[in-house]
Amino acid sequence: MTKLIFLGTGGGRFSTIYQIRSTGGLYVMDGVNVHIDPGPSAAHQMHRAKLDPAKTDAVLISHCHPDHYTDAEVMIEGMSRGGLKKRGALLASRSVLEGLNMHGPVISSYHRSLLHSIEMAEPGGETMLGDVRVRFTSTKHNDPTGVGFILETSDGLVSYVSDTELDENVSRQQEGCRVLILPLTRPSEARIPNHLCTEDAIEFVREVRPEMAIMTHFGAKLIHAGADRQAAMIENATGVRTVAAEDLMSVQLGRSVRVRRV
Repeated sequence: MTKLIFLGTGGGRFSTIYQIRSTGGLYVMDGVNVHIDPGPSAAHQMHRAKLDPAKTDAVLISHCHPDHYTDAEVMIEGMSRGGLKKRGALLASRSVLEGLNMHGPVISSYHRSLLHSIEMAEPGGETMLGDVRVRFTSTKHNDPTGVGFILETSDGLVSYVSDTELDENVSRQQEGCRVLILPLTRPSEARIPNHLCTEDAIEFVREVRPEMAIMTHFGAKLIHAGADRQAAMIENATGVRTVAAEDLMSVQLGRSVRVRRV
Protein backbone atom coordinates (compact mmCIF):
# COMPACT_ATOMS: atom_id res chain seq x y z
CA MET A 1 0.00 0.00 0.00
CA THR A 2 1.33 3.44 -0.96
CA LYS A 3 1.51 6.06 1.77
CA LEU A 4 2.10 9.80 1.47
CA ILE A 5 3.05 12.04 4.41
CA PHE A 6 2.94 15.82 4.03
CA LEU A 7 5.91 16.97 6.10
CA GLY A 8 5.14 20.57 5.23
CA THR A 9 2.35 22.40 3.45
CA GLY A 10 3.72 25.94 3.36
CA GLY A 11 5.47 27.61 0.46
CA GLY A 12 6.60 30.95 -0.86
CA ARG A 13 8.72 33.58 0.86
CA PHE A 14 6.67 34.68 3.84
CA SER A 15 5.14 31.33 4.67
CA THR A 16 8.70 29.97 4.71
CA ILE A 17 10.36 32.86 6.56
CA TYR A 18 7.82 32.79 9.37
CA GLN A 19 7.06 29.05 9.19
CA ILE A 20 3.32 29.77 9.18
CA ARG A 21 3.15 26.21 7.93
CA SER A 22 6.12 23.85 7.86
CA THR A 23 8.09 23.49 4.64
CA GLY A 24 9.41 19.96 5.01
CA GLY A 25 8.25 18.52 1.68
CA LEU A 26 6.46 15.27 0.85
CA TYR A 27 7.43 11.73 1.91
CA VAL A 28 6.33 8.77 -0.22
CA MET A 29 6.55 5.14 0.89
CA ASP A 30 5.94 2.30 -1.57
CA GLY A 31 8.68 -0.28 -1.19
CA VAL A 32 11.15 2.58 -1.44
CA ASN A 33 11.15 5.71 0.74
CA VAL A 34 11.29 8.94 -1.25
CA HIS A 35 11.60 12.46 0.16
CA ILE A 36 10.48 15.17 -2.27
CA ASP A 37 11.55 18.80 -1.80
CA PRO A 38 12.98 18.79 1.75
CA GLY A 39 12.85 22.50 2.51
CA PRO A 40 13.42 24.24 5.86
CA SER A 41 12.01 22.19 8.76
CA ALA A 42 12.22 18.84 6.92
CA ALA A 43 14.48 17.30 9.58
CA HIS A 44 12.25 18.53 12.39
CA GLN A 45 9.11 17.25 10.68
CA MET A 46 10.73 13.86 10.08
CA HIS A 47 11.28 13.64 13.84
CA ARG A 48 7.68 14.65 14.56
CA ALA A 49 6.38 12.05 12.11
CA LYS A 50 8.63 9.37 13.65
CA LEU A 51 10.34 8.76 10.30
CA ASP A 52 13.99 7.64 10.23
CA PRO A 53 16.11 9.61 7.71
CA ALA A 54 18.51 6.65 7.58
CA LYS A 55 15.74 4.65 5.91
CA THR A 56 15.20 7.15 3.11
CA ASP A 57 16.27 5.78 -0.29
CA ALA A 58 16.06 8.89 -2.47
CA VAL A 59 15.80 12.67 -2.28
CA LEU A 60 14.05 14.46 -5.14
CA ILE A 61 14.40 18.22 -5.61
CA SER A 62 12.15 19.93 -8.13
CA HIS A 63 13.95 23.27 -8.43
CA CYS A 64 16.40 25.65 -6.83
CA HIS A 65 14.32 27.69 -4.37
CA PRO A 66 15.03 27.41 -0.64
CA ASP A 67 11.55 26.26 0.37
CA HIS A 68 12.31 23.14 -1.73
CA TYR A 69 15.96 22.30 -0.98
CA THR A 70 17.29 23.82 2.26
CA ASP A 71 17.35 20.60 4.32
CA ALA A 72 18.49 18.39 1.43
CA GLU A 73 22.09 18.04 2.64
CA VAL A 74 20.87 17.01 6.10
CA MET A 75 18.63 14.39 4.49
CA ILE A 76 21.57 13.15 2.40
CA GLU A 77 23.60 12.72 5.57
CA GLY A 78 20.68 10.73 6.95
CA MET A 79 20.46 8.47 3.88
CA SER A 80 24.19 7.79 4.07
CA ARG A 81 23.98 6.93 7.77
CA GLY A 82 25.94 10.00 8.77
CA GLY A 83 28.40 9.56 5.90
CA LEU A 84 29.41 6.05 7.00
CA LYS A 85 27.88 4.33 3.97
CA LYS A 86 27.77 5.45 0.33
CA ARG A 87 24.04 5.22 -0.11
CA GLY A 88 20.93 6.82 -1.57
CA ALA A 89 19.93 8.56 -4.78
CA LEU A 90 19.55 12.25 -5.57
CA LEU A 91 17.28 13.28 -8.45
CA ALA A 92 17.31 17.02 -8.97
CA SER A 93 16.85 19.78 -11.50
CA ARG A 94 19.75 21.21 -13.50
CA SER A 95 19.75 24.39 -11.39
CA VAL A 96 20.16 22.39 -8.18
CA LEU A 97 23.05 20.31 -9.54
CA GLU A 98 24.83 22.67 -11.92
CA GLY A 99 23.38 26.12 -11.31
CA LEU A 100 21.76 28.43 -13.83
CA ASN A 101 22.11 32.20 -13.82
CA MET A 102 21.37 33.21 -10.21
CA HIS A 103 20.03 29.78 -9.19
CA GLY A 104 22.34 27.24 -7.48
CA PRO A 105 24.11 24.92 -7.41
CA VAL A 106 23.16 23.99 -3.85
CA ILE A 107 24.54 20.51 -3.06
CA SER A 108 28.15 20.48 -1.88
CA SER A 109 30.82 18.22 -3.34
CA TYR A 110 31.10 16.54 0.04
CA HIS A 111 27.43 15.63 0.14
CA ARG A 112 27.52 14.42 -3.45
CA SER A 113 30.35 12.08 -2.45
CA LEU A 114 28.07 10.39 0.09
CA LEU A 115 25.50 9.33 -2.51
CA HIS A 116 25.29 6.09 -4.43
CA SER A 117 23.80 7.84 -7.47
CA ILE A 118 23.00 11.32 -8.77
CA GLU A 119 20.71 11.96 -11.71
CA MET A 120 19.66 15.19 -13.36
CA ALA A 121 15.88 15.45 -13.62
CA GLU A 122 14.78 16.97 -16.93
CA PRO A 123 11.29 17.04 -18.47
CA GLY A 124 10.57 13.92 -20.50
CA GLY A 125 13.09 11.80 -18.63
CA GLU A 126 12.45 8.96 -16.22
CA THR A 127 14.25 6.61 -13.86
CA MET A 128 13.58 3.67 -11.56
CA LEU A 129 13.72 3.75 -7.77
CA GLY A 130 13.29 0.13 -6.79
CA ASP A 131 10.01 -0.92 -8.42
CA VAL A 132 8.75 2.67 -8.67
CA ARG A 133 9.18 4.44 -11.98
CA VAL A 134 9.65 8.21 -11.63
CA ARG A 135 8.82 10.43 -14.60
CA PHE A 136 9.98 14.04 -14.85
CA THR A 137 7.44 16.58 -16.08
CA SER A 138 7.79 20.21 -17.08
CA THR A 139 6.81 23.32 -15.14
CA LYS A 140 6.42 26.98 -16.03
CA HIS A 141 8.24 28.81 -13.27
CA ASN A 142 10.94 31.41 -12.74
CA ASP A 143 13.46 28.61 -12.29
CA PRO A 144 13.25 27.49 -15.92
CA THR A 145 14.85 24.10 -15.16
CA GLY A 146 12.19 23.13 -12.61
CA VAL A 147 10.45 19.77 -12.89
CA GLY A 148 7.51 17.89 -11.47
CA PHE A 149 7.51 14.21 -10.54
CA ILE A 150 5.04 11.46 -11.45
CA LEU A 151 5.53 8.32 -9.38
CA GLU A 152 4.16 5.10 -10.85
CA THR A 153 3.34 3.45 -7.53
CA SER A 154 1.83 0.03 -6.90
CA ASP A 155 -1.50 1.82 -6.31
CA GLY A 156 -1.54 4.10 -9.34
CA LEU A 157 0.03 7.33 -10.51
CA VAL A 158 0.83 10.03 -7.98
CA SER A 159 1.67 13.38 -9.54
CA TYR A 160 3.62 16.06 -7.66
CA VAL A 161 3.41 19.04 -9.96
CA SER A 162 5.72 21.51 -8.14
CA ASP A 163 5.66 25.28 -8.63
CA THR A 164 4.20 26.37 -11.95
CA GLU A 165 1.86 28.74 -13.69
CA LEU A 166 -1.26 27.38 -15.33
CA ASP A 167 -0.05 25.93 -18.60
CA GLU A 168 -1.80 23.49 -20.93
CA ASN A 169 1.40 21.58 -21.62
CA VAL A 170 2.03 21.09 -17.89
CA SER A 171 -1.51 19.93 -17.10
CA ARG A 172 -1.62 17.60 -20.10
CA GLN A 173 1.36 15.68 -18.75
CA GLN A 174 -0.58 14.76 -15.58
CA GLU A 175 -3.35 12.89 -17.41
CA GLY A 176 -4.12 9.48 -15.91
CA CYS A 177 -2.86 10.30 -12.43
CA ARG A 178 -4.88 8.98 -9.52
CA VAL A 179 -3.72 11.61 -7.02
CA LEU A 180 -2.84 15.11 -8.22
CA ILE A 181 -0.75 17.19 -5.79
CA LEU A 182 -0.91 20.86 -6.73
CA PRO A 183 1.03 23.81 -5.28
CA LEU A 184 -1.76 26.29 -4.51
CA THR A 185 0.22 29.36 -3.52
CA ARG A 186 -2.38 32.12 -3.88
CA PRO A 187 -6.10 32.35 -3.10
CA SER A 188 -8.96 33.35 -5.35
CA GLU A 189 -8.53 36.66 -7.19
CA ALA A 190 -4.87 37.02 -6.14
CA ARG A 191 -2.92 35.59 -9.09
CA ILE A 192 0.81 36.27 -9.37
CA PRO A 193 3.28 35.08 -12.05
CA ASN A 194 4.93 31.65 -11.79
CA HIS A 195 2.39 30.16 -9.35
CA LEU A 196 -1.16 28.83 -9.20
CA CYS A 197 -4.12 30.61 -7.63
CA THR A 198 -7.51 29.03 -6.91
CA GLU A 199 -8.98 29.87 -10.33
CA ASP A 200 -5.94 28.31 -12.00
CA ALA A 201 -6.24 25.18 -9.86
CA ILE A 202 -9.87 24.80 -10.93
CA GLU A 203 -8.84 24.76 -14.58
CA PHE A 204 -5.94 22.41 -13.86
CA VAL A 205 -8.12 19.90 -11.99
CA ARG A 206 -10.83 20.08 -14.68
CA GLU A 207 -8.22 19.20 -17.29
CA VAL A 208 -6.71 16.25 -15.40
CA ARG A 209 -9.77 14.89 -13.50
CA PRO A 210 -7.89 12.76 -10.94
CA GLU A 211 -9.57 10.61 -8.32
CA MET A 212 -8.36 13.12 -5.72
CA ALA A 213 -6.70 16.53 -5.88
CA ILE A 214 -4.56 17.59 -2.92
CA MET A 215 -3.60 21.23 -2.51
CA THR A 216 -0.34 22.17 -0.75
CA HIS A 217 2.48 24.78 -0.82
CA PHE A 218 0.25 27.47 0.68
CA GLY A 219 1.46 31.06 0.71
CA ALA A 220 0.73 33.40 3.62
CA LYS A 221 -2.14 35.16 1.85
CA LEU A 222 -3.83 31.85 1.03
CA ILE A 223 -3.48 30.62 4.62
CA HIS A 224 -5.17 33.83 5.78
CA ALA A 225 -7.96 33.28 3.26
CA GLY A 226 -8.47 29.71 4.50
CA ALA A 227 -6.99 26.71 2.72
CA ASP A 228 -10.03 24.52 3.34
CA ARG A 229 -12.27 27.21 1.87
CA GLN A 230 -10.16 27.39 -1.29
CA ALA A 231 -10.18 23.57 -1.61
CA ALA A 232 -13.97 23.55 -1.26
CA MET A 233 -14.21 26.09 -4.10
CA ILE A 234 -12.15 23.81 -6.32
CA GLU A 235 -14.20 20.72 -5.44
CA ASN A 236 -17.51 22.52 -6.01
CA ALA A 237 -16.37 23.84 -9.40
CA THR A 238 -14.87 20.57 -10.68
CA GLY A 239 -16.73 17.73 -8.95
CA VAL A 240 -13.34 16.21 -8.05
CA ARG A 241 -12.70 15.39 -4.40
CA THR A 242 -10.27 18.08 -3.27
CA VAL A 243 -8.37 18.26 0.01
CA ALA A 244 -6.29 21.05 1.51
CA ALA A 245 -3.27 19.25 2.99
CA GLU A 246 -2.22 19.86 6.58
CA ASP A 247 1.21 19.43 8.16
CA LEU A 248 1.80 15.73 8.96
CA MET A 249 -1.38 14.67 7.16
CA SER A 250 -1.08 11.18 5.67
CA VAL A 251 -2.77 9.66 2.64
CA GLN A 252 -3.06 5.93 1.95
CA LEU A 253 -3.76 4.57 -1.50
CA GLY A 254 -5.50 1.24 -1.80
CA ARG A 255 -8.89 0.46 -3.29
CA SER A 256 -9.81 3.93 -2.10
CA VAL A 257 -7.78 7.00 -1.19
CA ARG A 258 -7.93 7.59 2.55
CA VAL A 259 -6.85 10.79 4.30
CA ARG A 260 -5.76 10.91 7.93
CA ARG A 261 -5.30 14.28 9.60
CA VAL A 262 -3.25 14.65 12.77
